[in-house]
Amino acid sequence: MRRICAIACLALSAGSAASQDARKAWDELFAQPVPAEANAHIRAVLDACGSDAAKLKALIAADTTYETFKAGWMRRTTKVADGNTQYEVEFIVRVPRGYTLKRPWPVLLACHGQGGSGQAIGQMMEGLLGAELEKYVIVAPTMPGPAVFNGKSYQEQSYLKPLGWARLHLNVDDDRIYVSGYSLGGHNTWHLATMYSHLFAAAVPMAGAPVFECAPYTCYMYLENLGNVSLWSIWGENDTADGKAIGIVDLNREARDQLKKLANTAYRGTELPGVGHAGCLPKQQEFQRFLASHKRVRVPEKLTYVFHLWHHRRAYYLQAIALKRTPMRLDGPLRITVRMVGGKKPTQEDFLKAGEKMLLSRRFRIAGELDRSTNALTLRGEWIRIFRVRIPEGMFDLSRDVLIRYGSRLYHKEVTPSAECILRHYAATRDATNLVCNEIDMHTAGKVTVRYPAAAPAPK
Repeated sequence: MRRICAIACLALSAGSAASQDARKAWDELFAQPVPAEANAHIRAVLDACGSDAAKLKALIAADTTYETFKAGWMRRTTKVADGNTQYEVEFIVRVPRGYTLKRPWPVLLACHGQGGSGQAIGQMMEGLLGAELEKYVIVAPTMPGPAVFNGKSYQEQSYLKPLGWARLHLNVDDDRIYVSGYSLGGHNTWHLATMYSHLFAAAVPMAGAPVFECAPYTCYMYLENLGNVSLWSIWGENDTADGKAIGIVDLNREARDQLKKLANTAYRGTELPGVGHAGCLPKQQEFQRFLASHKRVRVPEKLTYVFHLWHHRRAYYLQAIALKRTPMRLDGPLRITVRMVGGKKPTQEDFLKAGEKMLLSRRFRIAGELDRSTNALTLRGEWIRIFRVRIPEGMFDLSRDVLIRYGSRLYHKEVTPSAECILRHYAATRDATNLVCNEIDMHTAGKVTVRYPAAAPAPK
Protein backbone atom coordinates (compact mmCIF):
# COMPACT_ATOMS: atom_id res chain seq x y z
CA MET A 1 0.00 0.00 0.00
CA ARG A 2 1.23 3.48 -0.86
CA ARG A 3 2.14 5.37 2.30
CA ILE A 4 3.72 8.79 2.57
CA CYS A 5 6.18 7.53 5.10
CA ALA A 6 8.44 9.66 7.28
CA ILE A 7 11.50 8.78 5.21
CA ALA A 8 9.77 9.87 2.02
CA CYS A 9 8.64 13.12 3.58
CA LEU A 10 12.14 13.91 4.78
CA ALA A 11 13.63 13.01 1.41
CA LEU A 12 11.19 15.09 -0.60
CA SER A 13 10.46 18.09 1.60
CA ALA A 14 14.02 19.22 2.19
CA GLY A 15 13.62 21.95 -0.42
CA SER A 16 16.89 21.17 -2.16
CA ALA A 17 17.27 21.85 -5.85
CA ALA A 18 17.84 18.13 -6.44
CA SER A 19 14.53 17.25 -4.75
CA GLN A 20 12.69 19.89 -6.73
CA ASP A 21 14.22 18.65 -9.99
CA ALA A 22 13.25 15.08 -9.16
CA ARG A 23 9.66 16.08 -8.35
CA LYS A 24 9.37 18.11 -11.56
CA ALA A 25 10.74 15.26 -13.67
CA TRP A 26 8.38 12.84 -11.90
CA ASP A 27 5.31 14.98 -12.57
CA GLU A 28 6.28 15.37 -16.23
CA LEU A 29 6.77 11.60 -16.62
CA PHE A 30 3.31 10.75 -15.33
CA ALA A 31 1.72 13.51 -17.39
CA GLN A 32 2.65 11.48 -20.50
CA PRO A 33 -0.09 9.37 -22.19
CA VAL A 34 2.01 6.20 -21.87
CA PRO A 35 4.68 6.74 -19.18
CA ALA A 36 6.29 3.36 -19.79
CA GLU A 37 7.18 4.43 -23.34
CA ALA A 38 8.41 7.92 -22.39
CA ASN A 39 12.10 7.00 -22.34
CA ALA A 40 13.40 10.59 -22.25
CA HIS A 41 11.22 11.37 -19.22
CA ILE A 42 12.25 8.13 -17.50
CA ARG A 43 15.88 9.08 -18.02
CA ALA A 44 15.20 12.56 -16.64
CA VAL A 45 13.78 11.08 -13.40
CA LEU A 46 16.74 8.74 -13.06
CA ASP A 47 19.20 11.58 -13.64
CA ALA A 48 17.44 13.76 -11.08
CA CYS A 49 17.64 10.92 -8.55
CA GLY A 50 21.22 10.13 -9.43
CA SER A 51 19.97 6.60 -10.28
CA ASP A 52 19.70 6.05 -6.52
CA ALA A 53 17.14 3.31 -5.79
CA ALA A 54 16.43 4.65 -2.28
CA LYS A 55 15.64 8.14 -3.58
CA LEU A 56 13.42 6.69 -6.29
CA LYS A 57 11.49 4.59 -3.76
CA ALA A 58 10.92 7.74 -1.71
CA LEU A 59 9.32 9.34 -4.78
CA ILE A 60 7.10 6.29 -5.25
CA ALA A 61 6.09 6.24 -1.58
CA ALA A 62 4.96 9.87 -1.85
CA ASP A 63 3.34 9.53 -5.28
CA THR A 64 -0.03 11.26 -5.57
CA THR A 65 0.46 12.29 -9.20
CA TYR A 66 -2.98 11.15 -10.34
CA GLU A 67 -5.90 12.86 -11.97
CA THR A 68 -8.71 14.22 -9.84
CA PHE A 69 -12.16 12.85 -10.68
CA LYS A 70 -15.61 13.60 -9.34
CA ALA A 71 -17.45 10.84 -7.52
CA GLY A 72 -19.81 8.73 -9.62
CA TRP A 73 -19.72 7.03 -12.99
CA MET A 74 -17.67 8.23 -15.96
CA ARG A 75 -17.14 6.80 -19.46
CA ARG A 76 -13.87 6.15 -21.23
CA THR A 77 -12.79 4.24 -24.34
CA THR A 78 -9.80 2.20 -25.45
CA LYS A 79 -9.01 0.01 -28.46
CA VAL A 80 -8.24 -3.69 -28.86
CA ALA A 81 -7.40 -5.76 -31.92
CA ASP A 82 -8.42 -9.22 -33.13
CA GLY A 83 -6.00 -9.77 -35.97
CA ASN A 84 -6.79 -7.07 -38.53
CA THR A 85 -10.08 -6.21 -36.85
CA GLN A 86 -10.03 -3.19 -34.55
CA TYR A 87 -12.60 -2.82 -31.79
CA GLU A 88 -13.39 0.19 -29.65
CA VAL A 89 -14.03 -0.75 -26.03
CA GLU A 90 -16.24 1.50 -23.95
CA PHE A 91 -15.82 1.14 -20.21
CA ILE A 92 -17.33 2.93 -17.26
CA VAL A 93 -15.57 3.68 -14.00
CA ARG A 94 -17.22 4.49 -10.71
CA VAL A 95 -15.19 6.72 -8.39
CA PRO A 96 -16.39 6.40 -4.78
CA ARG A 97 -17.55 9.32 -2.70
CA GLY A 98 -14.69 10.55 -0.57
CA TYR A 99 -12.10 9.45 -3.12
CA THR A 100 -8.78 11.12 -2.43
CA LEU A 101 -5.38 10.93 -4.10
CA LYS A 102 -3.71 10.57 -0.72
CA ARG A 103 -4.51 6.89 -0.20
CA PRO A 104 -5.00 3.82 -2.41
CA TRP A 105 -8.42 2.32 -3.16
CA PRO A 106 -9.49 -1.28 -3.87
CA VAL A 107 -10.80 -2.02 -7.38
CA LEU A 108 -13.56 -4.35 -8.55
CA LEU A 109 -13.33 -5.32 -12.23
CA ALA A 110 -16.84 -6.29 -13.39
CA CYS A 111 -17.55 -8.63 -16.34
CA HIS A 112 -21.01 -8.56 -17.94
CA GLY A 113 -23.18 -11.37 -19.27
CA GLN A 114 -24.20 -12.24 -22.82
CA GLY A 115 -26.07 -9.35 -24.38
CA GLY A 116 -25.21 -7.21 -21.37
CA SER A 117 -23.07 -4.15 -20.89
CA GLY A 118 -20.67 -2.48 -18.51
CA GLN A 119 -23.53 -0.37 -17.20
CA ALA A 120 -25.68 -3.41 -16.42
CA ILE A 121 -22.96 -5.33 -14.56
CA GLY A 122 -21.84 -2.14 -12.84
CA GLN A 123 -25.30 -1.71 -11.38
CA MET A 124 -25.29 -5.35 -10.25
CA MET A 125 -21.98 -4.81 -8.46
CA GLU A 126 -23.36 -1.66 -6.81
CA GLY A 127 -26.09 -3.82 -5.33
CA LEU A 128 -23.74 -6.55 -4.16
CA LEU A 129 -21.36 -4.08 -2.54
CA GLY A 130 -24.24 -2.39 -0.74
CA ALA A 131 -22.99 -0.53 2.32
CA GLU A 132 -19.40 -1.12 1.18
CA LEU A 133 -19.94 0.59 -2.18
CA GLU A 134 -18.04 3.76 -1.33
CA LYS A 135 -14.92 1.77 -0.47
CA TYR A 136 -14.31 0.52 -4.03
CA VAL A 137 -13.50 1.80 -7.49
CA ILE A 138 -15.58 -0.19 -10.00
CA VAL A 139 -14.33 -0.73 -13.56
CA ALA A 140 -16.97 -2.15 -15.91
CA PRO A 141 -16.09 -2.59 -19.62
CA THR A 142 -18.49 -3.58 -22.40
CA MET A 143 -16.85 -6.38 -24.36
CA PRO A 144 -16.93 -5.73 -28.13
CA GLY A 145 -17.40 -8.16 -31.00
CA PRO A 146 -19.59 -11.27 -31.04
CA ALA A 147 -21.56 -11.69 -27.81
CA VAL A 148 -20.06 -15.11 -27.10
CA PHE A 149 -17.06 -16.21 -25.09
CA ASN A 150 -14.07 -17.31 -27.16
CA GLY A 151 -11.16 -16.64 -24.80
CA LYS A 152 -9.18 -14.83 -27.48
CA SER A 153 -6.68 -12.13 -26.63
CA TYR A 154 -8.96 -9.25 -27.63
CA GLN A 155 -11.57 -10.40 -25.09
CA GLU A 156 -8.92 -10.49 -22.35
CA GLN A 157 -7.65 -7.04 -23.34
CA SER A 158 -11.20 -5.68 -23.28
CA TYR A 159 -10.93 -6.08 -19.50
CA LEU A 160 -7.20 -5.77 -18.87
CA LYS A 161 -6.73 -2.48 -20.72
CA PRO A 162 -9.51 -0.67 -18.79
CA LEU A 163 -8.03 -2.09 -15.57
CA GLY A 164 -4.64 -0.76 -16.67
CA TRP A 165 -6.21 2.65 -17.29
CA ALA A 166 -7.55 2.69 -13.73
CA ARG A 167 -4.18 1.73 -12.27
CA LEU A 168 -2.47 4.51 -14.22
CA HIS A 169 -4.97 7.31 -13.53
CA LEU A 170 -6.36 6.49 -10.06
CA ASN A 171 -4.60 5.75 -6.79
CA VAL A 172 -5.25 2.01 -6.73
CA ASP A 173 -4.48 -0.52 -4.00
CA ASP A 174 -2.68 -3.07 -6.18
CA ASP A 175 -2.98 -5.71 -3.45
CA ARG A 176 -6.78 -5.46 -3.53
CA ILE A 177 -7.87 -5.83 -7.15
CA TYR A 178 -10.86 -8.18 -7.57
CA VAL A 179 -12.69 -9.57 -10.58
CA SER A 180 -16.28 -10.78 -10.72
CA GLY A 181 -18.94 -11.36 -13.34
CA TYR A 182 -22.13 -13.18 -14.31
CA SER A 183 -22.75 -15.84 -17.01
CA LEU A 184 -20.51 -14.84 -19.94
CA GLY A 185 -18.87 -12.53 -17.43
CA GLY A 186 -18.44 -15.53 -15.13
CA HIS A 187 -16.53 -17.29 -17.90
CA ASN A 188 -14.33 -14.22 -18.28
CA THR A 189 -13.80 -14.09 -14.52
CA TRP A 190 -12.58 -17.69 -14.47
CA HIS A 191 -10.36 -16.96 -17.47
CA LEU A 192 -8.75 -13.79 -16.11
CA ALA A 193 -8.15 -15.24 -12.64
CA THR A 194 -6.57 -18.37 -14.13
CA MET A 195 -4.34 -16.82 -16.80
CA TYR A 196 -3.52 -13.53 -15.00
CA SER A 197 -3.62 -14.66 -11.38
CA HIS A 198 -0.69 -12.38 -10.45
CA LEU A 199 -3.00 -9.36 -10.82
CA PHE A 200 -5.86 -10.36 -8.55
CA ALA A 201 -6.54 -10.76 -4.85
CA ALA A 202 -9.70 -12.80 -5.46
CA ALA A 203 -12.30 -13.71 -8.09
CA VAL A 204 -16.05 -14.40 -7.87
CA PRO A 205 -17.51 -15.99 -11.05
CA MET A 206 -21.30 -16.34 -10.92
CA ALA A 207 -23.20 -18.69 -13.29
CA GLY A 208 -19.94 -19.06 -15.21
CA ALA A 209 -17.54 -21.91 -15.88
CA PRO A 210 -13.83 -22.53 -16.50
CA VAL A 211 -13.93 -22.31 -20.28
CA PHE A 212 -10.93 -21.11 -22.26
CA GLU A 213 -9.95 -20.73 -25.88
CA CYS A 214 -10.39 -24.08 -27.66
CA ALA A 215 -12.98 -25.32 -25.14
CA PRO A 216 -14.17 -27.97 -24.34
CA TYR A 217 -10.69 -29.51 -24.64
CA THR A 218 -9.09 -26.87 -22.40
CA CYS A 219 -11.74 -26.53 -19.66
CA TYR A 220 -9.59 -28.18 -16.96
CA MET A 221 -6.20 -27.64 -18.63
CA TYR A 222 -5.02 -24.66 -16.56
CA LEU A 223 -6.50 -25.20 -13.09
CA GLU A 224 -3.00 -25.64 -11.59
CA ASN A 225 -2.58 -21.87 -12.08
CA LEU A 226 -5.12 -21.11 -9.34
CA GLY A 227 -2.97 -22.21 -6.41
CA ASN A 228 -2.33 -18.68 -5.12
CA VAL A 229 -5.50 -16.72 -5.91
CA SER A 230 -8.78 -17.11 -4.03
CA LEU A 231 -11.69 -18.02 -6.31
CA TRP A 232 -15.29 -18.48 -5.23
CA SER A 233 -17.48 -19.99 -7.95
CA ILE A 234 -21.27 -19.83 -7.54
CA TRP A 235 -23.57 -21.84 -9.82
CA GLY A 236 -27.05 -23.33 -9.91
CA GLU A 237 -27.92 -26.98 -9.52
CA ASN A 238 -30.25 -26.77 -12.52
CA ASP A 239 -27.95 -24.75 -14.80
CA THR A 240 -27.84 -27.43 -17.48
CA ALA A 241 -27.83 -27.31 -21.27
CA ASP A 242 -31.08 -29.29 -21.73
CA GLY A 243 -29.17 -32.42 -22.63
CA LYS A 244 -27.61 -30.90 -25.76
CA ALA A 245 -24.16 -30.27 -24.30
CA ILE A 246 -22.26 -30.08 -21.04
CA GLY A 247 -23.92 -27.57 -18.75
CA ILE A 248 -22.43 -25.01 -16.40
CA VAL A 249 -23.29 -27.24 -13.44
CA ASP A 250 -21.30 -30.12 -14.97
CA LEU A 251 -18.27 -27.93 -15.74
CA ASN A 252 -18.24 -26.54 -12.21
CA ARG A 253 -18.60 -29.93 -10.57
CA GLU A 254 -15.70 -31.32 -12.59
CA ALA A 255 -13.55 -28.23 -11.87
CA ARG A 256 -14.35 -28.61 -8.16
CA ASP A 257 -13.23 -32.25 -8.25
CA GLN A 258 -10.08 -31.42 -10.21
CA LEU A 259 -9.13 -28.61 -7.81
CA LYS A 260 -9.67 -30.96 -4.87
CA LYS A 261 -7.24 -33.44 -6.46
CA LEU A 262 -4.75 -30.58 -6.82
CA ALA A 263 -5.15 -29.89 -3.05
CA ASN A 264 -6.15 -26.31 -3.85
CA THR A 265 -7.16 -24.61 -0.60
CA ALA A 266 -7.83 -21.22 -2.22
CA TYR A 267 -10.92 -22.46 -4.10
CA ARG A 268 -14.48 -22.27 -2.84
CA GLY A 269 -17.48 -23.64 -4.70
CA THR A 270 -21.16 -23.04 -3.95
CA GLU A 271 -23.89 -24.96 -5.77
CA LEU A 272 -27.29 -23.40 -5.15
CA PRO A 273 -30.00 -26.10 -4.90
CA GLY A 274 -33.02 -25.68 -7.16
CA VAL A 275 -31.47 -22.70 -9.00
CA GLY A 276 -30.98 -22.50 -12.77
CA HIS A 277 -28.96 -19.96 -14.72
CA ALA A 278 -30.66 -16.97 -13.10
CA GLY A 279 -30.25 -16.10 -9.45
CA CYS A 280 -26.71 -17.42 -8.90
CA LEU A 281 -25.85 -14.57 -6.57
CA PRO A 282 -24.07 -14.59 -3.22
CA LYS A 283 -25.63 -13.01 -0.19
CA GLN A 284 -24.69 -9.36 -0.10
CA GLN A 285 -22.82 -9.39 3.21
CA GLU A 286 -21.04 -12.63 2.33
CA PHE A 287 -19.80 -11.13 -0.95
CA GLN A 288 -18.56 -8.07 0.92
CA ARG A 289 -16.75 -10.17 3.54
CA PHE A 290 -15.16 -12.38 0.88
CA LEU A 291 -13.62 -9.41 -0.93
CA ALA A 292 -12.52 -7.65 2.25
CA SER A 293 -10.79 -10.76 3.60
CA HIS A 294 -8.43 -11.29 0.65
CA LYS A 295 -5.29 -9.57 -0.55
CA ARG A 296 -3.04 -10.41 -3.44
CA VAL A 297 -0.29 -12.96 -2.92
CA ARG A 298 2.66 -10.97 -4.24
CA VAL A 299 5.43 -13.57 -4.09
CA PRO A 300 4.16 -17.16 -3.76
CA GLU A 301 6.62 -19.51 -2.12
CA LYS A 302 5.39 -22.24 -4.46
CA LEU A 303 3.87 -21.69 -7.87
CA THR A 304 2.98 -23.81 -10.85
CA TYR A 305 1.72 -22.29 -14.07
CA VAL A 306 0.87 -23.91 -17.42
CA PHE A 307 0.03 -22.27 -20.74
CA HIS A 308 -0.18 -22.79 -24.49
CA LEU A 309 -0.03 -19.26 -25.88
CA TRP A 310 2.82 -16.77 -25.98
CA HIS A 311 0.85 -13.94 -24.36
CA HIS A 312 0.14 -16.17 -21.32
CA ARG A 313 3.77 -16.80 -20.42
CA ARG A 314 3.86 -14.67 -17.22
CA ALA A 315 3.41 -16.19 -13.76
CA TYR A 316 3.95 -13.86 -10.78
CA TYR A 317 7.73 -13.32 -10.58
CA LEU A 318 8.51 -15.75 -13.43
CA GLN A 319 8.22 -15.27 -17.17
CA ALA A 320 9.22 -17.42 -20.14
CA ILE A 321 11.33 -15.30 -22.49
CA ALA A 322 12.16 -18.00 -25.05
CA LEU A 323 10.55 -21.39 -25.71
CA LYS A 324 11.97 -24.63 -27.06
CA ARG A 325 9.17 -25.05 -29.58
CA THR A 326 6.63 -22.89 -31.37
CA PRO A 327 3.38 -22.38 -29.44
CA MET A 328 0.36 -23.92 -31.12
CA ARG A 329 -2.63 -21.85 -32.21
CA LEU A 330 -5.95 -22.41 -30.49
CA ASP A 331 -8.14 -20.09 -32.56
CA GLY A 332 -8.96 -22.61 -35.29
CA PRO A 333 -10.18 -26.20 -35.61
CA LEU A 334 -7.95 -28.89 -34.15
CA ARG A 335 -6.81 -31.88 -36.17
CA ILE A 336 -7.63 -34.78 -33.89
CA THR A 337 -6.86 -38.37 -34.80
CA VAL A 338 -8.69 -41.17 -33.00
CA ARG A 339 -7.49 -44.71 -33.61
CA MET A 340 -10.16 -47.35 -33.10
CA VAL A 341 -9.92 -51.14 -33.37
CA GLY A 342 -12.43 -53.61 -34.72
CA GLY A 343 -14.15 -51.10 -36.99
CA LYS A 344 -15.78 -49.33 -34.06
CA LYS A 345 -16.79 -45.72 -34.77
CA PRO A 346 -15.32 -43.08 -32.45
CA THR A 347 -17.70 -41.24 -30.16
CA GLN A 348 -17.73 -37.59 -29.17
CA GLU A 349 -16.12 -38.62 -25.88
CA ASP A 350 -13.33 -40.40 -27.79
CA PHE A 351 -12.58 -37.20 -29.71
CA LEU A 352 -12.70 -35.16 -26.50
CA LYS A 353 -10.19 -37.41 -24.75
CA ALA A 354 -7.91 -37.47 -27.79
CA GLY A 355 -8.02 -33.66 -28.06
CA GLU A 356 -7.25 -33.23 -24.38
CA LYS A 357 -4.33 -35.66 -24.62
CA MET A 358 -2.87 -33.80 -27.59
CA LEU A 359 -3.19 -30.40 -25.90
CA LEU A 360 -1.67 -31.70 -22.67
CA SER A 361 1.39 -32.83 -24.59
CA ARG A 362 1.80 -29.34 -26.07
CA ARG A 363 1.63 -27.31 -22.84
CA PHE A 364 4.45 -25.23 -21.44
CA ARG A 365 5.08 -25.30 -17.71
CA ILE A 366 6.67 -22.83 -15.31
CA ALA A 367 7.35 -23.72 -11.69
CA GLY A 368 9.19 -22.05 -8.85
CA GLU A 369 9.88 -22.86 -5.20
CA LEU A 370 11.22 -20.16 -2.91
CA ASP A 371 13.13 -21.02 0.27
CA ARG A 372 13.49 -17.82 2.25
CA SER A 373 15.59 -19.47 4.96
CA THR A 374 18.37 -20.21 2.46
CA ASN A 375 17.69 -17.19 0.21
CA ALA A 376 17.19 -19.61 -2.69
CA LEU A 377 14.81 -20.08 -5.60
CA THR A 378 14.56 -23.34 -7.55
CA LEU A 379 13.10 -23.18 -11.06
CA ARG A 380 11.61 -25.96 -13.14
CA GLY A 381 10.20 -25.78 -16.60
CA GLU A 382 8.89 -27.79 -19.51
CA TRP A 383 9.82 -26.55 -22.98
CA ILE A 384 11.22 -23.29 -21.56
CA ARG A 385 14.51 -22.08 -23.05
CA ILE A 386 14.97 -18.88 -21.01
CA PHE A 387 13.38 -17.97 -17.68
CA ARG A 388 13.21 -14.36 -16.55
CA VAL A 389 13.09 -13.95 -12.78
CA ARG A 390 11.64 -10.66 -11.60
CA ILE A 391 12.91 -9.92 -8.11
CA PRO A 392 10.46 -7.79 -6.12
CA GLU A 393 11.17 -6.27 -2.74
CA GLY A 394 10.85 -8.82 0.04
CA MET A 395 11.41 -11.86 -2.16
CA PHE A 396 15.00 -12.27 -0.97
CA ASP A 397 17.22 -10.82 1.72
CA LEU A 398 19.28 -8.63 -0.59
CA SER A 399 21.92 -8.06 2.07
CA ARG A 400 23.00 -11.66 1.38
CA ASP A 401 23.93 -13.55 -1.76
CA VAL A 402 20.96 -14.93 -3.68
CA LEU A 403 20.88 -18.48 -5.03
CA ILE A 404 18.79 -19.28 -8.12
CA ARG A 405 18.85 -22.81 -9.54
CA TYR A 406 17.58 -23.90 -12.95
CA GLY A 407 18.68 -27.48 -13.57
CA SER A 408 22.48 -27.47 -13.51
CA ARG A 409 22.66 -23.69 -13.90
CA LEU A 410 23.25 -21.50 -10.86
CA TYR A 411 23.24 -17.84 -9.98
CA HIS A 412 24.85 -17.39 -6.57
CA LYS A 413 25.76 -13.75 -6.10
CA GLU A 414 24.40 -10.55 -4.70
CA VAL A 415 21.47 -8.79 -6.38
CA THR A 416 21.76 -5.02 -6.46
CA PRO A 417 18.48 -3.06 -6.62
CA SER A 418 18.35 -1.01 -9.81
CA ALA A 419 16.60 2.36 -9.91
CA GLU A 420 16.03 1.95 -13.65
CA CYS A 421 14.40 -1.47 -13.23
CA ILE A 422 12.16 -0.19 -10.42
CA LEU A 423 11.09 2.87 -12.40
CA ARG A 424 10.41 1.06 -15.67
CA HIS A 425 8.14 -1.45 -13.97
CA TYR A 426 6.42 1.25 -11.94
CA ALA A 427 5.85 3.43 -15.01
CA ALA A 428 4.16 0.47 -16.70
CA THR A 429 1.92 -0.61 -13.80
CA ARG A 430 1.91 2.05 -11.02
CA ASP A 431 2.24 -0.98 -8.73
CA ALA A 432 3.75 0.49 -5.58
CA THR A 433 3.39 -2.59 -3.37
CA ASN A 434 5.43 -4.98 -5.53
CA LEU A 435 8.45 -3.00 -6.71
CA VAL A 436 10.71 -5.03 -9.02
CA CYS A 437 14.32 -4.42 -7.96
CA ASN A 438 16.08 -6.33 -10.73
CA GLU A 439 15.68 -9.14 -13.27
CA ILE A 440 17.81 -12.20 -13.98
CA ASP A 441 17.56 -14.35 -17.12
CA MET A 442 18.42 -18.04 -16.74
CA HIS A 443 19.24 -19.82 -20.04
CA THR A 444 19.17 -23.54 -20.63
CA ALA A 445 22.50 -23.10 -22.46
CA GLY A 446 24.09 -22.13 -19.16
CA LYS A 447 24.18 -18.38 -19.61
CA VAL A 448 22.96 -16.15 -16.77
CA THR A 449 22.21 -12.50 -17.46
CA VAL A 450 21.58 -9.78 -14.90
CA ARG A 451 19.33 -7.39 -16.76
CA TYR A 452 20.32 -4.32 -14.73
CA PRO A 453 23.93 -4.84 -13.58
CA ALA A 454 25.36 -2.64 -10.86
CA ALA A 455 27.31 0.31 -12.20
CA ALA A 456 31.07 -0.04 -11.97
CA PRO A 457 32.64 2.23 -9.32
CA ALA A 458 34.12 5.44 -10.66
CA PRO A 459 37.94 5.38 -10.96
CA LYS A 460 39.81 7.14 -8.16
